[in-house]
Amino acid sequence: MRPGTPTSGAGLLLAFWFSWGLSGQVAQAQTPAARCTAVTGALMTPAAKNSWARLDAKSDIAADALLIAFFGAEFHSPNGAVNARLVADVGQRGPFPVLEAAIRFHVNPKVDLDVTLERGILILTNTKKTGSAHVRVYLREEPFEVTLNEPNASLVIEVYGRHVPGPPHLSDPKLDDPVANIAFFAVEGEAVVAKPTSSIRLHAPPGQALLLWDNVTRMGHPVRFEKLPESAKPMSVEERKQFEAISGFAKSWAVKPSDIGTALERAVFSKEAAERKAAVVALGALDDLSRLMRVLNNKDHADTRDMAILVLRHWLGREPGQSIRLYEHLTKIETYTPIQAKNFIYLCNGLEAEKRRQPATYDLLIRALDHGKMPMRELARWHLVRLAPDGKSIAYDAAHAAEQRREAILAWRRLIPDGELPPAPKQGSSPK
Repeated sequence: MRPGTPTSGAGLLLAFWFSWGLSGQVAQAQTPAARCTAVTGALMTPAAKNSWARLDAKSDIAADALLIAFFGAEFHSPNGAVNARLVADVGQRGPFPVLEAAIRFHVNPKVDLDVTLERGILILTNTKKTGSAHVRVYLREEPFEVTLNEPNASLVIEVYGRHVPGPPHLSDPKLDDPVANIAFFAVEGEAVVAKPTSSIRLHAPPGQALLLWDNVTRMGHPVRFEKLPESAKPMSVEERKQFEAISGFAKSWAVKPSDIGTALERAVFSKEAAERKAAVVALGALDDLSRLMRVLNNKDHADTRDMAILVLRHWLGREPGQSIRLYEHLTKIETYTPIQAKNFIYLCNGLEAEKRRQPATYDLLIRALDHGKMPMRELARWHLVRLAPDGKSIAYDAAHAAEQRREAILAWRRLIPDGELPPAPKQGSSPK
């Protein structure tokens, strides 16, 4: 199976049960393409150069404006026919790391709602009293015509991008094109998802509920479900508390929206692990590569460094050309040599299957545990504990002094002797 391709719809429905909080400030837009009715946490939009503004409930949304949700927001179409909920799975409730959520609304009198889902999870619901609702959805620049066939019909759309493992393509943004996987799941009623050459009818379980589409095959693959997957069930009390806490953190970061970067820089040092990790996600969502790289150089919290790698992998898979942007940042701002920058991005993308079967790969990764740059050491550790889960018990920390690291490196050498492959992982020992 091609890397990055979902095998089920289990991660799609986490947003369906989120509770939505309101905040009171009003921001007027001259050309409303939608109306924000609720915000969970904070809803951000670009303002002046390298600055951000906050939008709150009861805000009219200007056409084509980029909106980034930390970590949920709700909108109505101008005619009131469609409700749109935008969420990110920052708590990683589902199996896929859909960490951030961003959207644009467009003015289009030919449909009830016209929207581009840049990233994240979108839940569309027909709020008409009678009849169908029509939505045009752009996903990775591909237009899809969605018809919600009846009142209360609801469709979840999830976008997940990831580079195929291997070296980055840095010569042309068109070659640096990650695999975009798109999933449509009918959670209530009936919906039709159409392209110019085909259309597929989806129905909430029991029925053909899931449609998978990717930008490589450019074909839809329907899947039948007899019942809603487990992630469609309401959040547990503990999960709800976690989400509410994360939303509270997001509100505090956006108190001074024009200076949210400074607030996030403080948050990555928070005593609360949940706030630290959520702040790392927010840095990636805001394209703040400088602060994200500082997290990878942060000696105090190994958990935020681990999260920063996941966020960078997510960021690279967002759209074509991201590898080139990261390469330029590493070589021009972070003082990486061209070879170091290419190797860094290569490790972010992941190792090809054939490389994972070669002993030399593990020798290189173990040697990289003593690299002069801490982010490179952290990336090497990140891969090793996933390729050789028995190494999780080795007390290696990329922030440790050289002498401490050497002791841990020797332990890795004993686990994976030179010229050998790692031992087969024990059942259930692989990290998520």
